Amino acid sequence: MTRTKVLRRSLVQFRTHPLRTALALLGMVLGVSSVVGMVSIGEGAQREILASIEALGGDVVHVKAKDVPDEKVGEIVNDSRGLNRNDLSAVRSAVGGAAETGYARWSALGVTDLPVSTYNVKLVAVEPTLFDIHRLKVRTGRRLLALDDVYGRRVAVLGSDVAERAFPGGALGKRIRIGYAYFEVVGTLEPKRAGADLPLDPESYNRAVVVPFNTAVEEVAPPDTYKEIDVLSAKVGGLAETLAAKRALGPVLRALHGGIEDFEIIAPEEILEKKRATQAILNVVLTSIAAISLLVGGIGVMNIMLANIMERITEIGLRRAVGASKKDIRDQFLVESVIICFVGGTIGVVLGYAVSFAVGWAFHLTVAFAWMAMVFAFSLSVGVGLVFGIWPAMRASRVNPVVALQRE
Repeated sequence: MTRTKVLRRSLVQFRTHPLRTALALLGMVLGVSSVVGMVSIGEGAQREILASIEALGGDVVHVKAKDVPDEKVGEIVNDSRGLNRNDLSAVRSAVGGAAETGYARWSALGVTDLPVSTYNVKLVAVEPTLFDIHRLKVRTGRRLLALDDVYGRRVAVLGSDVAERAFPGGALGKRIRIGYAYFEVVGTLEPKRAGADLPLDPESYNRAVVVPFNTAVEEVAPPDTYKEIDVLSAKVGGLAETLAAKRALGPVLRALHGGIEDFEIIAPEEILEKKRATQAILNVVLTSIAAISLLVGGIGVMNIMLANIMERITEIGLRRAVGASKKDIRDQFLVESVIICFVGGTIGVVLGYAVSFAVGWAFHLTVAFAWMAMVFAFSLSVGVGLVFGIWPAMRASRVNPVVALQRE
């Protein structure tokens, strides 16, 4: 029997028994869609992690000050004065002559005449080089300049959220009061987006008023009793060098701080590896669950095919009686099993992506098209059709035509 005839006979059987066909398809559709959906959401999470790391620079090592309770400051102040600008030279030498370094300090905005609720708006005092290191892009106006910091100019750059809420018509040239000083708005920032849980959140710049460091110290917010800055960032050669830079920085800073761990060194490569390891474990668990769904679907296909053989026993006997070989019967049922899984896999891939993007939209998750997941799930469904279709097909081919006709 030609392949065309085998395929045509299979399609006739599917049209003749639509409910049975639908039930056989259902298990495969659910299994494949589960694999595709879970891996797509997992791939989206992985890309979101990368975007979050890149938002603050994938080639930047950050030294973040730890909060020290007031009651412990007196015990350690003789050994360490917290993170401060004197650590800059040590950082530069430890990372092998970093191209750029910068620092910043976050504090409450305090008294201001900004026409917005300021409970979550921060005053960020920065060394202007941090605009390049933290990849702060200016939407309108200009960034802070080195001369602004040197001469203590009262200028400010507003984060995207603050600018849009406070000055919908445009913030450039506006004068705002911070504490007892008036600052001129010289620029606004592009919004930064980052959904991953990072020790430094790029989105904090969206809700910030950024001013020169020296101006903030002199006019608005003197340094804390213990620490001078909150973060010190150093640019290295690339993502692969950040972990080595962290290892070099640790002993140097601990020596400067009298062995006190009042700082945290953040290496993007290390964060990425941890996130990848966690995501890999999650993907294995989710894919295993989805594979079990495919296994159950395959068992359902086998049960349907076995029931199909019993119902079509007379047809098998007649075909054998008029000359059909065992191979013809076997191929017929095997093709039917593979077609069911092929169609179920195709529908499952489409449904998996549709559901994953719907879930991503509903819960604000990043979802990515993972073509490897599609190939894996689709190939697995066709493989299930072959594996679970072989035994019913072999059983059908072994039916004795005489016994089959006697049943009629």
